[in-house]
Amino acid sequence: MRQLLVVLATGLTAFQAHAGLALVGETKESIIYINLDGAEKNGALIKAEGSQDFHQQQHWGGVDYLSAKFVNEFDCEKKQTRQLSLSIYPENMANGGALNTDTEAKPWAALTAGSALEMMWKKACAKP
Repeated sequence: MRQLLVVLATGLTAFQAHAGLALVGETKESIIYINLDGAEKNGALIKAEGSQDFHQQQHWGGVDYLSAKFVNEFDCEKKQTRQLSLSIYPENMANGGALNTDTEAKPWAALTAGSALEMMWKKACAKP
């Protein structure tokens, strides 16, 4: 029982450290969060940070990881998105220090129905 309380307390502390993150949804591969409190809005464009926690280890750039932090830009009118930066971490909730970072902005891409990117676009571009 004591171990369970320690795990719950640790999880609560980790969640509080990531205040501002809202749950976007869960796919069979991961759980996705986005920070709309800190999002930058410019007309139909929204730039927001987010994170993704994977259920199983992923592989990129010669390393294994369980979570990623990103900055994406969403075009609410054209229904497209692009990645501005991505960092990967060995543990969930972006813990353990960044293993790899890519800060090269990617080209705009159309959204695929039902994809994680579409889920984030819907959350970011939802009318208040």
